[in-house]
Amino acid sequence: MTTRPIVDSPDVSFPEASTWGTNPRPELAVFDFDGTLVDQRGGWLLLQELFGTREQGKALTERYREDELTFAEWCDENAALLDARGVEKTHIDRAASAVKLTRGAGGLLETITDANVPFGTVSAGVTNLQDVLAEFEPAFVRGNEIRFDDAGAITGVDAGVGPNEKDDVLERICRDRGITTTDVFYVGDSHTDEEAFEVAGTSVLFDPDDRIDDGVSETVDAVVDTRDLRLVERLFVTAVGR
Repeated sequence: MTTRPIVDSPDVSFPEASTWGTNPRPELAVFDFDGTLVDQRGGWLLLQELFGTREQGKALTERYREDELTFAEWCDENAALLDARGVEKTHIDRAASAVKLTRGAGGLLETITDANVPFGTVSAGVTNLQDVLAEFEPAFVRGNEIRFDDAGAITGVDAGVGPNEKDDVLERICRDRGITTTDVFYVGDSHTDEEAFEVAGTSVLFDPDDRIDDGVSETVDAVVDTRDLRLVERLFVTAVGR
């Protein structure tokens, strides 16, 4: 990673493909979801705010940080709070329908598809909120799925991606596809992406969350400071042209 462009304008000039690092051409594009492909910063936070469990959710998060709860338990407890408020599948579906793509996301995903590079998401959030991506046909969606019974009542969560597990998840995905993490073009915005940045062949920090460590900008290939995925699209085009 010899060159680390910081992108803050649609008019920025990118390095030539031959000078922007020495990583392989991407064989897979992987995105964080919340705060990256969509404008909301957190799926669990969105549900807590929509359905009135925010304060209780904060208490659960403090217990998780104190190692009193595992991440799977934290997810289940948050789901139980929603269930206690009468939240059902139809309510979650309506919340998902209100999730909006970040500016430039559609064009970016179309460009990736046109380049014959599969893409998917790895999120510590709620996969039930990712319906907005369906038209782009992601190759995979990894995250935490709220379960329902036949009547639509919440029964729990299939916790698949914890906040510090994205490197392991990426490695399993790549192993299943017969590639390595050096073949991955990864884009994320928050502290939950730090492990993924470390193992991805090409990594882009997009519109950084306030909670992310300042030092992370030194470990990625590019930082996009403007909330516009058209800039990431240009980085991707440069990467596949290497």
